[in-house]
Amino acid sequence: MIPASALAATLLSALIHAGWNLFLKGSAGDRLVDLAVLGLGGSLFGVVLITIFGAPVAGAWPFILASSAIHLVYWTALTKGYAAGDMSHVYTIARGIAPALVTLGAVIFAAEVPGVGQGLGVAAISIGVMLVGVNRHAPLAATAWALLTGAMIAGYSLVDAMGARVNGDVFSYKGWGAVFTFLPISLFVIARRGPAGFAAAAAGRWRQGVFAGALSSAGFMLVLWAQLRAPIGPITALRETSVLFGAALAALLLKERVTPRRWAGALVVCAGAMLIGFSG
Repeated sequence: MIPASALAATLLSALIHAGWNLFLKGSAGDRLVDLAVLGLGGSLFGVVLITIFGAPVAGAWPFILASSAIHLVYWTALTKGYAAGDMSHVYTIARGIAPALVTLGAVIFAAEVPGVGQGLGVAAISIGVMLVGVNRHAPLAATAWALLTGAMIAGYSLVDAMGARVNGDVFSYKGWGAVFTFLPISLFVIARRGPAGFAAAAAGRWRQGVFAGALSSAGFMLVLWAQLRAPIGPITALRETSVLFGAALAALLLKERVTPRRWAGALVVCAGAMLIGFSG
C-alpha cells in the first residue's frame, strides 16, 4: 500500500500538471515562446533548490543528462500535439499510455514486478486510452504526437525516478535536473526569436508563464519524492489521474467539447491508475 504522504504528493502533482498544460494549450500566441517562458520559471525553481541543497552525487549526473535529452523531445512533441488537436484528446492519450510503459520499464530496470491488481490496472488504462484515442474525428497528427509524448513521459519518468534513488536526495537532484531540463529549450527559443522578438511575444503572459513553469518543476519534484517512498510504477500511474483534471479544465476554461466517450475514457484511465496504485 502506498503511504498516505506519497499518495497526497502524487495527487497534488497531478493537479499541478493539468494546470500548466492548460496554460500551454490556452495560449493564443506563440506556443514556443510560452514554452520558453515556462522553461525560465522551471529553471528559476531549480536555481533556488541548487542554492539551498547544492549538487547531486556524481552517479546522478548521467540520469540528469539523459532526462534533459528526453525532455527536449517531450516538449517538442507536446507543443506539436496541442497545435494539431484538442487538449482533452492529446493530454489523455499521452498520459494514458505512460503508466503501462513505465510499469514495463520498472520490471526491466528496477526489478519491480507488478501484482495481479496492478496488471489489471494497466489493462484498464489501455482500455481507457482506446475509448479516448480511437476517434475518427481526431486528427492523425495529433494522435501521433500524443503517442510520442507518452513514450517520452515514460522515458523521463523512469530515468528520473532511478536517478533520484541513486542520489538519495530529491531536492539536489531536481534542482540541477530542472536547470538542465528547462534552460536549453528556453535559450533555444530566445535565440531563434531574438531577445527583442521574444520579449514582445511574451509580454502580457510572462508572469503566468514563469509561475506555471515553477509549478511544473515543483509538481514533478513531488512525484520523485513519492517514488523514494513507493514503487515507481504505481506512483507514475497515480499521477495519471491528471487526465481527469485536464479534461475538466479543458471543458470549463477552454470550452472544448468533451464527449461522453472521452469522459468515459478518462474515467477508465483514472480507475486503472487507482487500481495500480492501491494494489499490493
